[in-house]
Order: sequence, then C-alpha cells, then structure tokens
Amino acid sequence: MKIIIYTIIFVLITSNLLALKLNGSGTKVDPYQINTILDFQSLKDYDSGLYFILMNDIDASETRNWNIGDHDSNYKTPDEPMGFEPISFSGFINGNSHIISNLYINMPTNTMVGLFSQLNAGEIKKLGIENCDITGGIGAATFCCYIDHTYISECFTTGILTSIITAGGSPGGFCSLNGGLVINCYSTCEIKLIVQGNSKGNEVAGFSTCITGSNNDCVKNAYITGKLNINKNDIDKFSRISAFNNRGACVFWDVETTGIPDSTIMKWGYIKQKGYSTYQMKFSEFYWCFDFKNIWCIDEGKDYPKLRAFNKCPSDTTTLIEPVVGLTSFQLNIDITPIPATATAQIRYSAPYTNIIKITITNIYGEEVAIPVSSQSHAAGQYSLELDVSAFPSGVYFCVLQTPAGAVTRQFVVVH
Repeated sequence: MKIIIYTIIFVLITSNLLALKLNGSGTKVDPYQINTILDFQSLKDYDSGLYFILMNDIDASETRNWNIGDHDSNYKTPDEPMGFEPISFSGFINGNSHIISNLYINMPTNTMVGLFSQLNAGEIKKLGIENCDITGGIGAATFCCYIDHTYISECFTTGILTSIITAGGSPGGFCSLNGGLVINCYSTCEIKLIVQGNSKGNEVAGFSTCITGSNNDCVKNAYITGKLNINKNDIDKFSRISAFNNRGACVFWDVETTGIPDSTIMKWGYIKQKGYSTYQMKFSEFYWCFDFKNIWCIDEGKDYPKLRAFNKCPSDTTTLIEPVVGLTSFQLNIDITPIPATATAQIRYSAPYTNIIKITITNIYGEEVAIPVSSQSHAAGQYSLELDVSAFPSGVYFCVLQTPAGAVTRQFVVVH
C-alpha cells in the first residue's frame, strides 16, 4: 500500500514539475511560451484559464514515434506508435500566426481523437495545422472534437483524417461537435470514413456539426475543399452527409473536390451557405462576406483564399530588398535589442534564400501595433532596421518574422 501511495505522490509531483517548465507565468500579460511539440503536449498538465503563446513554427514529425503501444485495443496485432495524445483544454492560446506541421495521431478505437479532444470556455486564434495525419474512432476531427463555449478564429487545417465508425458518431474535417463559434477558418483535409459492422444513422460534416441552439450558427466565414471519401457500399449507413450541417453563416465548399452536392441556403436575400465549382472557389467575388482587406487574401483565379495572418498571400510588391554585403551564410532568424527598449529598438533579421518577408509587432492581445516590413521580397542575407517605440505603451510585445515557408517570434519589452 505504501509503495502505491508513494508512486502516486511521485507521479503527481513529477506532473506538476513538468507543467511548470514553460517560460512565462500563464497570465494575459505574460503567457506561457510554446516552442516545441513537447511544450504543446504539456498543455494537458496545466490548470484551466491560463494563457499560452506559440513562439515559432513547430515541426511535429517526431510524433510518429511517440507512445508505442496497443493502438487498436487488439492484442493480436503488433503494437504501433499512437503519436500525439489529444488534449482536453480550457484556456487561451495565441497561435501568433505560427503553424504546427506533420502532427501524427494513431488511435483508431478511441473516441474524440484530434489535436484537442475538448475545448471548454476559452479562445484559440491564429493557429495553423498543416499536413496532419490523424486516425481515430467516433467523433474524430483534425482541430477539435468537442467545442463548448470556445471562440476559434483565423485557424486552418490541412492533411488527412481517418475515422473508424463502429456505432454512430459525427466526425468532422475541422471539428466534430461544435458548441462554440468558429470564425474565419478553413480546412482542406481529406476525410476517410471506414464503417465497421452494421452501424447506421451516422452523420459526417466536412467542417463541423453544430450542437448550439437551433437558431444559432456555430461557423461563420469558412470554407472546405477536402475530399469526403466514403465507400459506396456504406453510403446508406449515413443519415446525413453535409459540409456544414446546414448551420453556417457565409460558409462555402468545393462541390468538385469534396464530392458534397450544392445545397444553397439563403437568408434575407443573401447566400448563407453554398457549394461552388473549383473555378468559382478561386475568385473573391463568390465570398461576399469575407474581409479580404484585413483577414483574407486570394490569388485571383489561381488558388483558394488564404489567411493573411500566416503570410501566405501573393506578394503586394515586387521590390527586392538588398542584403547587407559581406555575409555568406544565413538562417531564418530575427532579434530585437535593447531589452527593455525605451525610444527606439534595433531589429536584425536574416533570410537563408530569396523570400517574401513580413515583420509585424503585436501586443499581448495579438493585435498588430506596427508592420515594419510589409510582404517584401528579400535576397538571402542579413538585414537591419530601426523601430520607433516611443509611442508604444509600456508592456510586453512580440516581433514576428513571417515567410511562406515559416515564421519566427521574439518577445521584447518597452519601458518608459
């Protein structure tokens, strides 16, 4: 009995120590800082109501080797890596325009499998999930499986979701069961549905299934393009196959790539939801309520809309900035000095190859307060510029360097 008690105490102490490893204090003015996929996984060990911020893009490829074990609850099959452990989270995450790529989860018999299994009472913004590979059971999704009173904005997912359905359930390309509000988001994830046994009455939504009140829309300003892959012999086992579960405002989908037929819904003379052809989906005129000046951008006629937060827009300028001469080897990096800054700060940054670079300054609320460099083409090299902070209120700020291939963030302080 003593051994068991000591073991429990040791586990609890160890868990608490792990939960304290992130820089920051978890407050709105000093959020916990996330730098690696291990940092992100540790969110499951933290109390509710705390604040977190991503400091850089994260390559989660290593999750393909995590948690080797009985992934499918079948002792006859070999153990396999189960990957990242879905997180039940209540709090606030500022993705800070960063991307988690190559996330792997392999739990085909588990319910509510996704990056987040549950989101309760909080907010997540400006977080991208790219090239994920997620396999789960009932209620699987890429971003979150169950949302309750949580606000999600300017996020996206790409990759593949495989859902093993045994007894009903409503998988979703972005979210499974949505009881919050998702706004200005998109998903291009392919959804593979595998029905086992005689399960019938199943539902699937290319983006999410609303569970809010009958008159409330849980998704606004969103779209999907990912293929909905269902075996033709299993079609009659689904009672509903939809893009947004008929509960979205200004939401769209590609009828050709998803395979989901158009089911236009109008309200007050405006299109509330609609499926378009691939050709139409690549023109801004069909997204009548998207804010293409501040939130969205589009390469007209060539690509689907993208979120400006992730600097994946067509370049607004062809001006090539020349690097500092005499330097020959570079990596994507940015630094800002002095800390604290009072009147001016020096920003030095470098690019490993010719690239489109944008540099923004955000406050602790994720609001842009300055854009020292606005989507300009840079040759490989090292650069320097002076930032006037004399009008900035004293406090904590983040300097974010973005390119189409990645982003880097540095924290700094202004004191007057």
